[in-house]
Amino acid sequence: MKKALVKISVIIIIIIWMGVIFYFSHQNGRTSTKMSNTITHWIAKEFVPDFSLKSKTEQTKILKNISYIVRKLAHYFEFAVLGLMNLVLAKQFLRKDVWIYPSAIFMSILYAMADEFHQAFVKGRTPMIQDVVIDSLGAITMILLAGSIINLYRAFKKRKTI
Repeated sequence: MKKALVKISVIIIIIIWMGVIFYFSHQNGRTSTKMSNTITHWIAKEFVPDFSLKSKTEQTKILKNISYIVRKLAHYFEFAVLGLMNLVLAKQFLRKDVWIYPSAIFMSILYAMADEFHQAFVKGRTPMIQDVVIDSLGAITMILLAGSIINLYRAFKKRKTI
């Protein structure tokens, strides 16, 4: 009973997170840009020395560069979280370690592709292979990092019992 509840809970959490990703992807180009610009302006004001003293042309160039990084990091991190959740899900349903990591990676990449496909139907948004790659790298990085931590913990625990 407890294992079934854990499995159901993990599935619900993943569906909610996929909904969050879908929500951000479903925003039209103007809304999405406005959201990133808010973060971008804050970063520029806080971390670029004398930003307010720079010319409008320099400020625009700086903001454009920061905006690009902010938008791509958002892709990376939202899929890193999804990758970790997919790893937890795969561990709940699969018994052979050999299938756990590829399954979590596959599920994450599949959703990254679906997310970009979805953007083809959103006004002002464009699906990009580059974003699928960034999303996938975020998921793969987190899955491999979590797997490494799990394996180190197991090795440490096994060593302590000897």
